[in-house]
Amino acid sequence: AEIWRDLLDVTEIGADDDFFALGGHSLLATRVISRLTARTATDIPLHLIFEHSALADLARRLPDPASWSAAPTQIRRIRRVRGGTTAG
Repeated sequence: AEIWRDLLDVTEIGADDDFFALGGHSLLATRVISRLTARTATDIPLHLIFEHSALADLARRLPDPASWSAAPTQIRRIRRVRGGTTAG
């Protein structure tokens, strides 16, 4: 609900509210899934939000919160050099 509130700019979200009825669209759906993937540290397929667009319905299909990583996955900076890449 927090992610939806932020991206949809809606203050109140109910369990039965539909993402698309609240003004969501495909580009925002990709942002929702991206944030959920980061928060849960698991790969969540984009089609879930289209197939289960009510908040409670979508939540039931997410991994158990007990298995979520405490911190988001760190992304390493890659330094580009001529002819290839090196970690840096």
